[in-house]
Amino acid sequence: MPVSRASPPVTSYRHRRPRRSDVALLDVDQVTVRFGGLQALDHVSITIDAGQVTGLIGPNGAGKTTLFNVVCGLQAPNGGTVVIDGVDVTHDKPHRRARLGIARTFQRLETFGTLSTRENVLVAAEMRRGWSRERFDVAALAENIIERVGLRSLADERVDQLPTGTARLIEVARALASKPRVLLLDEPSSGLNDSETHALGSMLHELARDGLGVLLVEHDMSFVMAACDYIHVLDFGRVIASGTPKEIQRDPIVRAAYLGSSDSGASTEASALRSHVRVVAGSDDVPVPAAGNAGAPTLTLEGITAGYGLIDILHGVDIAVQPGQVYALLGPNGAGKSSTLKVASGQLQPREGKVRLVGRDVTGESSDQLARDGICLVPEGRGIFPNLTVIENLRMATYSGTSLAQVLERAFERFPRLAERRKQIAGTLSGGEQQMLSMARGLATDPKVLLLDELSMGLAPLIVESLYDIVKRIAAERVAILIVEQFAHEVLGVADVAAIMLHGEVQYRGDPEDISSVLEAAYLGGDGSR
Repeated sequence: MPVSRASPPVTSYRHRRPRRSDVALLDVDQVTVRFGGLQALDHVSITIDAGQVTGLIGPNGAGKTTLFNVVCGLQAPNGGTVVIDGVDVTHDKPHRRARLGIARTFQRLETFGTLSTRENVLVAAEMRRGWSRERFDVAALAENIIERVGLRSLADERVDQLPTGTARLIEVARALASKPRVLLLDEPSSGLNDSETHALGSMLHELARDGLGVLLVEHDMSFVMAACDYIHVLDFGRVIASGTPKEIQRDPIVRAAYLGSSDSGASTEASALRSHVRVVAGSDDVPVPAAGNAGAPTLTLEGITAGYGLIDILHGVDIAVQPGQVYALLGPNGAGKSSTLKVASGQLQPREGKVRLVGRDVTGESSDQLARDGICLVPEGRGIFPNLTVIENLRMATYSGTSLAQVLERAFERFPRLAERRKQIAGTLSGGEQQMLSMARGLATDPKVLLLDELSMGLAPLIVESLYDIVKRIAAERVAILIVEQFAHEVLGVADVAAIMLHGEVQYRGDPEDISSVLEAAYLGGDGSR
């Protein structure tokens, strides 16, 4: 099956070599943050130079927002230092850092909704004049910034009546009104169209030319690669790479962090997981139906448009999954993959389009009704109850009317390993066993459709390989499986059909082998030729 492609070309805002100064405007050195037993940041060191746009990227849960919060003073580090223009601010309050020149926007909008665009900007400008005692025309500064950000026609509009993408630009304008030296931007292009994104990139370079240091956290890799002079990559709380966009795109460690590893092998836990799963009906080598089999799809999404608040996240999404088929929906962070699963499971109602289960229109049905109808979602992060035993977790599946005896019989028949751990507290299971428990709880209700969200999250590659082997065996029982995954290599080995979602649209679709050839460009924003 040929790969269908509708991806716009990468736009380069400008070409210039990164400037690295002797003294960084912002210096984060060996920062460590722990939340209980979780190491969110592990000796992270990055620098931000004046006159440069610096990117901070990484998969979900890498620690990007935590690092932003450390820089701004919203999160105290367990170790390391934060230095702004030679001043150690590691233990200073957020307002003190703001006065030294730190300004930021937020992933979740923090505008004043009942105020106009102009009033939002004036708030920051007035505060700057108040504490700094500078003599400047607040109104003139606000008007200049509004013009620069391209908000002139919306200056008098209430912010809560504007699209989310526009509100993000207002946040940028408000941050600029505080006259910062370092500007931290968290997902600024979210909700912007192509022309607005291009304009934002151009504006960031204009600001950098004026001497501002910009630190950009963003999921749109095309935007990052075109806009940034230098990029740091975080994964599991560590900096795994730093370099120019060209160097980052070609770094094998970065590609592995975003796409997963294609290496194969064996480990004790991986082998154990494989040996402790059974196919309920038939043998282990029952063939999985091919992607082109005739008959009505078990799950169909037709022309789905959906979103949150005023912003649409999904745009005309079409997906069809046949009985016994593994359909892999791939894509970088923020592409809309998890929102697609929320629509399929009834957690997010579409504004346009239809959801069909075995040909029947189930659009608008509640998530609990769809679960009873046969759609099972295994959520990102496993969704188990860590303080309950294995049996107590499985008991939760009886809400659908299935008896506990049937739930346990189905779960232990598929996953004998869980029978051995039936009285064990779920939080003490290995990561692979916890994922097995989450899958067993869903499958115990004998669903027609299994939705898997980021099955590989937090697991070693060999364990992920074992779990996908289990997925293939489950598909052999005629269960339609839709997998949402960021790490592509592992899932492509078991998928019958694969698609890549970008910016809320399915932009590539085809056989897994064909899809693998376009993964790097889709995930890392181009071919790395710059």
